[in-house]
Amino acid sequence: MNQTSKPLKVKLISESTFTIKEHGVHTAFVQTKRMLEEQGVDVLVNSFGEADVTHIHTVGPYSLVHLLRDKKVVVSAHVVSNSFVGSIIFASYWLPVAKIYLKFFYNKADLVLAVAPKVKDELVELGVKSKIEIFPNPISIKTFKKDSLAGRRLREKYRFSEDDFIVLGSGQVQERKGVANFIETAEKLPKIKFVWVGGKPFGKLTEIDQSLEKKVANPPKNVFFLGQKAPEEMADHYNLADVFFLPSFQENAPMAVLEAAATSLPLVLRDIEQYKLLYEEDYLASGEDFAGIIGKLSENKDLLEEYSAKALELAKRFSFEVLGPKLVSFYGEVIKP
Repeated sequence: MNQTSKPLKVKLISESTFTIKEHGVHTAFVQTKRMLEEQGVDVLVNSFGEADVTHIHTVGPYSLVHLLRDKKVVVSAHVVSNSFVGSIIFASYWLPVAKIYLKFFYNKADLVLAVAPKVKDELVELGVKSKIEIFPNPISIKTFKKDSLAGRRLREKYRFSEDDFIVLGSGQVQERKGVANFIETAEKLPKIKFVWVGGKPFGKLTEIDQSLEKKVANPPKNVFFLGQKAPEEMADHYNLADVFFLPSFQENAPMAVLEAAATSLPLVLRDIEQYKLLYEEDYLASGEDFAGIIGKLSENKDLLEEYSAKALELAKRFSFEVLGPKLVSFYGEVIKP
C-alpha cells in the first residue's frame, strides 16, 4: 500500500458479534479483522458508515441489509447447505428453503470468497453466478503458538500429570463433529486421556441424539468434556494436549484445525475430500482406525515430532503474512473503476 495514499477502508459485517460467538465463523471474522489491521487497513465493524468495500461473514437479516444497501460487497461463504445437516435439528425439512436463500444471498455479492475448494464446487452447484475466488480462513501464528508454560498451568488446573498423553478435540458437541467416534476411540485407548473443548452454543437447536447425550453425560474414565470456552481461552487449551483429533464427517474450513496446527499439534482427521484439498499431506487421515494412528503417535516420538513440524508448516500457509496481502488484492479488484 502506498504510504502517501489514503488507507483502504473496509466495513466488516458479522452478526456473531451480537449473537453467539462460540463457533468458527466468529473466530474467522475476528482473525480477518486483526489481519486487516496488521495490513494497515482502516476497519469498521457492523457500521452503516461509508467504506471502500463491505466484507460480510454471516448470512442473517442484518447482513442482508448491508448486502442490498452497500455498493461494493464481498461475502465470505462460510456456510453452504450441507453445513446445516447434522448440526441443526430438522435441517432436512427446511433445507430446500435454505438453498434458495443462500443462492439469492451469494448472487448479490460482487465477489464471493469460498473458504475451501469444496465450498466453491458447492456454490457453483447451488447456482451461484457471482465471481467466486478461493480464500481460506486466516490464522494468527502469533496468537496461536506452542506455549509449554500455558500447557503445564492447564494440566495442573484440570489435574492431569506431565506424563499424561493427552488428545484434544474441539468444536460443537453435535453429530457432524464425530463426537461419538471421539469417545469410541478413547475407549480403545484407556491409557490415553481424551479431552473435548466445546459445547452446544445453539442450545436445543443442536442436532444430537439421545445415545450421544448419554455418552457425553457419562463418558469413559479417560474422557473429559471441559465445556464451552471463550475464544480468547482457546490458545492456551491447545497447549494442554499432545495431539489434536477431529473426526468430523463434514467441514468447510474449520478454524480449530488451524488453531491446533499453529500450536504445533499433530493433526488426526477423518479422511474426507475437504481436508485433502486444503491441507495436502500435513496431517494423518483415517476412515475408522483412529485408535491405531493415535496409538502410534503416543509410542513413537519421532513420528509425533514429524507431524508436529508438518502441522506448523500447514498453519504458516494460512497465516496473516501470507493471506493478508491476498485479501487486500481481492478488495482492490472489486473497487477498481
